[in-house]
Amino acid sequence: MKHAMKRVSALIAAILLAAVLAGTAGAENSEYTLKARSLDLNTVSGTLAFQAEDSDYYQIIDADGQVLMGEENKYTSMRPVSSHPFFTVEVKSTDGIHDEGLVDAVGKVLVPAEYADVRVISDRWQAGVKLTPSNADDKDYTFTDWNSGEKSFFRVDYADFYFDGQKVGSLNRFDYGDGYPTAYNAYLCVTNLAREKVFYNSKLEKSPYTASYSGEFDTAREKGVTIIYHQGSGQQAFTASCTLDPADLQNPYYYDQGVVRDIQGNELFKTSQDYFNMQEFRNGYAIVWVDGNYGVIDMTGREVIKPQYKRVGNYEDNLFAYGYVSAVNSDGKFGFLDTNGNEVCPFVYSDEIVRNHGSLATIQNLDGSTIVLTAGAGELPEHYEDVSFPNYSNGRVFVGRNADRLYCLVDMYGNVLLPYTEGVRSITATADGTVALVSYGSREYSIFRFDQQSSAENGAAEPGTAGESGNAAADDGSWTCENGHAGNTGKFCSECGAPKPVEEAPLTACPNCGYEFGENIPKFCPECGTKIAAE
Repeated sequence: MKHAMKRVSALIAAILLAAVLAGTAGAENSEYTLKARSLDLNTVSGTLAFQAEDSDYYQIIDADGQVLMGEENKYTSMRPVSSHPFFTVEVKSTDGIHDEGLVDAVGKVLVPAEYADVRVISDRWQAGVKLTPSNADDKDYTFTDWNSGEKSFFRVDYADFYFDGQKVGSLNRFDYGDGYPTAYNAYLCVTNLAREKVFYNSKLEKSPYTASYSGEFDTAREKGVTIIYHQGSGQQAFTASCTLDPADLQNPYYYDQGVVRDIQGNELFKTSQDYFNMQEFRNGYAIVWVDGNYGVIDMTGREVIKPQYKRVGNYEDNLFAYGYVSAVNSDGKFGFLDTNGNEVCPFVYSDEIVRNHGSLATIQNLDGSTIVLTAGAGELPEHYEDVSFPNYSNGRVFVGRNADRLYCLVDMYGNVLLPYTEGVRSITATADGTVALVSYGSREYSIFRFDQQSSAENGAAEPGTAGESGNAAADDGSWTCENGHAGNTGKFCSECGAPKPVEEAPLTACPNCGYEFGENIPKFCPECGTKIAAE
């Protein structure tokens, strides 16, 4: 699916809710334009931090331009959080230090703006840090006045912890430790200043279990029997007496000798063979390992991918996130597989030269250009000067740049969502490819929405169609879309969903003053002097 991208020359100060790409109301693909002092896209949530030209404060808008959070909290700064559907916010504080907080994708306060630092531990856990003045020899934080160059030093006083948007407790500097806790769903592991691993539940109550390492579960041998403990609660897990809620666990399944059990020890299913190891289930699938080879099973135990690959996937969270997974075969070649185990991208290139990005991958060509491999279309015919990814480890789209420093947006099926266009300064997109933000400079922006479901159903574009445009009308009244699909009679292409091009009406009057020309169109308006026709 490919859409024309239009530079809007005159943008109003507020959001112009005019769908340029969508031919009719309710269409899935659209463009909205606005002029803003600042506009940043959260690549996870698809919502945007917006600061109007005449405002000192930020608000949040969605991809349709609707205001989700106003300026009532008087946030002077708002930045998207990488890999999370949150925004870090700041206010004017009395001490100039404790001014930071966190809001979710629609502006709901998760951590109030009263901290010197906010740590996003997971989507459920966050911490706000309070500081106290210190000296250079006993400091945790250093702040620099960029005008004078003067440095000031602080140490952690305490940290408040928030779970699902509610404050649940505080830890002092010793217990807060290195400042990098790990979340296991509803449970937390903190390394204190004595380098001890301490677990807490969602009420920040300390676990009675003495942990020796970070991890959701620990295994012990007691009287010749293997016992599994849940470190966050201290309970024995995968037994009938376990009262843990599976919804609060990261991995509520246990695999042993060909059997997968739930947290109460009930048998869920048997696997087709006894694997050496089974990783956590993610997106309904789990990676298995036997005889040095990796494969994938689903929640019934079916081998979706037989264990015959040297590696499957790059991160567990990405396992079939968009219907595909990367793999390396026994010959050390890289490619992609679908949920039926089919090799959808030929295993041609050596894994040593491939940079894996989940459903996309890149190779540095000998001429310095970049080759892109996609899970849905294989190797793309166009080579790029440079590429970037909204989500480095796994996303549905990438931004390509050519030798003329023009930018385009392409999805994992090879479809050009935004073609090369003069005047574009940057393109940012959500990891799932449904929203894109285009900056033209001079505070001018466009927000695009894309129907990725249609893109997936249509599959890859034909080789050589990237950047090309059709839009030809036939004698019988049918028309050809910008992707070259002919015989269309409705408002949208029946093959790819591209909108029917709008035929521009002949110019009969000056667009500036309204002076009517008649049959002959002048080069300049005789009334106001506006340039009309090209030389």
